Amino acid sequence: MKNKIVDVVFKKFQSFSFIIFLALILGAFFVLSQLNNSKKDDVEPVGTQTTVTTEQNNQDTNLVEDEVFKLPLDAENPEIARNFYDAEATLDEQLSSIIQVDNIFFINNGVNYTVDKETDFNVLVTLTGTVTKVRQDALVGYLVEVEHLYGIKSVYHSLATVNVAVGDQVEQGDLLGKAGANNYDQDSGIHVHFEVLLGNINLNPNELIGTKISEFDNE
Repeated sequence: MKNKIVDVVFKKFQSFSFIIFLALILGAFFVLSQLNNSKKDDVEPVGTQTTVTTEQNNQDTNLVEDEVFKLPLDAENPEIARNFYDAEATLDEQLSSIIQVDNIFFINNGVNYTVDKETDFNVLVTLTGTVTKVRQDALVGYLVEVEHLYGIKSVYHSLATVNVAVGDQVEQGDLLGKAGANNYDQDSGIHVHFEVLLGNINLNPNELIGTKISEFDNE
């Protein structure tokens, strides 16, 4: 009789143990499932991220395409210390656009902007772009080159100080540095020499101010 009781108790214990073990397994599975679902909910679908990034890039490009060339300074009444050399200009205008360094003569490939030849001023980037060159030159002072859309480049020299480095992304109107005087064109005093190039061709900045950069889109 005693053996039967022990046998029954042992079998019941085995049954309860199996039920408890099964309950633990199911409970663990449920907890893991909830954790996985929670992680999935926290992760944004890759396709959504790509779409948002693409839309943002398109918006940024559209804004840049709508930009117009602006003067590289914020002075209210800037003066032109030396103009762009134009082969179709009058003889006097052409002569005033030639720079003499010792016994060598150079045509001016840009426009020299100044306030009054004596006052320094902030030099600003004409369009949004990427800084591709920054160097100091014994003749022209600091030089900064910025690359824009459609193969357009802008060049600024006769800077006394520089606030950017190669690789910097700059937006239209950002500060590039302070204007200064140089040894190349001393007659211009404190000024910024401003050039715009399409490929390797110098364009007349006077004809570009107020023009949309998208006009150079040949696609």
